[in-house]
Amino acid sequence: MGSPSQCHYCGTTLWMFMGVGTTFGTIVGNVLTLFAILLSKKLSSMMANYFVFSLAVSDLMVGLSLPYHMLFYTLDDFGSLKYACLLRFVLISFASSSSICNLLFIAMDRYLAIVYPLHYARFMVKNRAVSLIAVGWAMSFTTAFVPIIWNEWKEGVSCEIVNVFPSNFLQFILLPMFSLVWTTMLLLYTRICQEASGQQKKIAVSGNLHQTKSFQMTLVILGCFTICWLPYFIIVIYIRTTKNDETATLYEVFFNLAMANSCMNPLIYAWKNRTFRKAFLALLKCKHPDRNGDFVTNHVPSKRNSFSIFNVHCQREELTTGTELSCAHDDAVEHIAHKIADES
Repeated sequence: MGSPSQCHYCGTTLWMFMGVGTTFGTIVGNVLTLFAILLSKKLSSMMANYFVFSLAVSDLMVGLSLPYHMLFYTLDDFGSLKYACLLRFVLISFASSSSICNLLFIAMDRYLAIVYPLHYARFMVKNRAVSLIAVGWAMSFTTAFVPIIWNEWKEGVSCEIVNVFPSNFLQFILLPMFSLVWTTMLLLYTRICQEASGQQKKIAVSGNLHQTKSFQMTLVILGCFTICWLPYFIIVIYIRTTKNDETATLYEVFFNLAMANSCMNPLIYAWKNRTFRKAFLALLKCKHPDRNGDFVTNHVPSKRNSFSIFNVHCQREELTTGTELSCAHDDAVEHIAHKIADES
């Protein structure tokens, strides 16, 4: 059995290795997401991608905050500085809280798009989406920076969240916030599941599987969010209430798992969404997404999706994580498509 110093060295090396991998994946994946939305007319034109863009920004902030967090693994004296120690967790908390809020907004957007598709374009307008995002960022900022004033930092005590953040802050602010967001997302996706189940036959008849794939993607996002964050909050509350330091290794494992959530979302988009996947591939090849011939930048359905030139064709068209109602009539296709785009 190795000496305590050897065990400490091995543990530090492991956490550094995991942190570097998570940081790299988070930064690369979310930078690709941001550029894909900014450069692709199809992606940038969809209201749902306002929330995806905001999520990518917050996840990118998580990746950029991790190197500072990892400094404390190698610089033991760094934690003796009060505000340097507090900033270690404030930055991570701010980025992670905003990421969680954005995941909630995406769930709300999915709910409106699938359960109330006829009213979606009227309700989810640009100003409302931007205001919602701004509120989420403001709440995250306020919550994360509370420990700058309200904390239990003591000189000579290791710089760990359970030693710095007050127990009441963890139990009555962070934990309820996570529980509320998770419960709300669960209820929204349960309602979406009921709606999708009711529309299953209709989707199968029409051959439009876009909504099914989009629904699967949102379920994967919720599943990853739960798997990554739930163990972390449980272990933090457990350590804080029991004062049990023997679970420090378990804490590091769950912390890295929680941070890994920020690099998973771009992978989910690439796996489940064809438009994002093509945009990512184009960017990796140093090409502009809209210069790819497979990209369609208008909202007019193709002829193969139309029932008849004399009939109105209405379909739910899945674009990223949002749904837009596209109705086409032979001579009025272009007019209606532009009208829908303007309402969005």
